[in-house]
Amino acid sequence: MKKKNIFQNQSQEILTLFEMAENRSKMMCVPMDYAKKDHMVLFCNGNGKILRKPFSIKNSLDGKRYLVDQVTKSCRHHGISLQHVLFGGEDCGSYADNFIIALRSDKWLVAGVNAHDAKTYRENMQASTDSLDLLGISKMLLSCRGNCSPAQSGIYLDLRTLVRQRRKLVNMATGMKNRIHTTVDRIFPGFLNENKSGIAPFSKCSLLLMEDRFSAPQIHRRQGPTLTKLLSRQGVQRPDRCVEKLQKLAAQALKPPEQHIATLQISLKQQIKLFTCLQESIQQLYTEIAYNLAQTQGAFLTSIKGIGIVLAAGVCAEIGDPYKQK
Repeated sequence: MKKKNIFQNQSQEILTLFEMAENRSKMMCVPMDYAKKDHMVLFCNGNGKILRKPFSIKNSLDGKRYLVDQVTKSCRHHGISLQHVLFGGEDCGSYADNFIIALRSDKWLVAGVNAHDAKTYRENMQASTDSLDLLGISKMLLSCRGNCSPAQSGIYLDLRTLVRQRRKLVNMATGMKNRIHTTVDRIFPGFLNENKSGIAPFSKCSLLLMEDRFSAPQIHRRQGPTLTKLLSRQGVQRPDRCVEKLQKLAAQALKPPEQHIATLQISLKQQIKLFTCLQESIQQLYTEIAYNLAQTQGAFLTSIKGIGIVLAAGVCAEIGDPYKQK
């Protein structure tokens, strides 16, 4: 493919803006150093001449309105068209997302620059101040280095949020499983081994037993018919044999000290409650992911053998809209 520009990392949107302005002195660059409470802002033209020294604005709707008002007045004073204004700042945390979206919703061009690259453009590599950071951002923007198109938007942004949230909850559930294993190894060794107990670990039946008055001595003392009915209601196949196997394991298991059983039971009960809540949340997110995935082109990925809803949604969410990405 024939290359049209030797500077492959330059933003086409910013280059187009410079071409529209024709004269660099007739365009305005507004670098922003984002923060949770107050952003620092600087006005300069395309040649790097400072039009207004750094000042702060609130990270709020009023702050956004004030910034737009000051940009409008400054453009009128210097004879710059509002179509030739470029905003930009370092890629940052979620605290500035709504501020950036509010500017983009008003049709302003807002670029994001890489924080590590912006540091290399600073005049002083040893120190970091708001003014130095703004100058580094300004130099990157005037060098046409920045990303003006968010990777995800619309339903793809929602899908990415759901997929990442589900991944975090799955990690939390895995950690909770490990803690449950630690407690069960003390209160009823071998119960979470299906070959020994006959009950699938972390199944509905397993969770129900562990949630209330659970320990090796208590399982051994419970009436066989009562346990059989309980397992039968949970869909366990051949519950009578399973109960026999379970109580035999309970009789042979090493028992914890009597004075610690109550404490272990309370701890295990709370862990089971949290694990159950995580499972319900994961399942709800899974349903939402499937619903959103069905509205995108990524749904066709599930027709490939070995690719399920979660993997297809993760790939689709991270790539973004195929009609907007290169």
